[in-house]
Amino acid sequence: MTDSLSKFQRMGIPAKTFFLGCALMFSGLTSASNDHNQSLVVKSISQVESLGQGRMTYWGFTLYDAKLYTSKEPKGGLALDIQYLRKFEAKDLAKQTLDELKKLGTSDTQRAEWTEPLARAFKTVQVGDSITAIKKPQGSTQFFYNGQFVSEISGESFSQAFFGIWLHPKTSAPQLRKVLLGQYCPRVNLEAYCHD
Repeated sequence: MTDSLSKFQRMGIPAKTFFLGCALMFSGLTSASNDHNQSLVVKSISQVESLGQGRMTYWGFTLYDAKLYTSKEPKGGLALDIQYLRKFEAKDLAKQTLDELKKLGTSDTQRAEWTEPLARAFKTVQVGDSITAIKKPQGSTQFFYNGQFVSEISGESFSQAFFGIWLHPKTSAPQLRKVLLGQYCPRVNLEAYCHD
């Protein structure tokens, strides 16, 4: 592990990014409670219900709690609320997001198009801070930092790819996907993620 970390640091990749990436690939999971932004989600999505939730950990390091919400209405939207249990720099969160999108097969062109909007979407998070991503019925994705609106990225293709980081069958976090989706696949608004 130390050798791998040193290699990443020589490449200019921060240790925090390395550990976040490792956690996504080799995560353990414990149960978690994450209801602090539920009122925000309820205001943004009609007929919403909470589905699964889980805690991402790596070798005893807790990273964040995640909770998935979806509308009962077709094309009614969904939301992922993440409450961080460690500090992460905004630039590292944005870079890791782009790296995960690449692993899922997103094209270089699309990632280049989304680089600047993602940089605006993320804020540096401290322990207890949250980022909530809400896919609206029209397909755009809104980002909230501690319940406050930050930015919006338009396009169904971005929404599907972004939420796929956690929900796609080829996610780097299969155990977290399993508890987020639970018994709710197949399910309205989650059809794109329910086929292994």
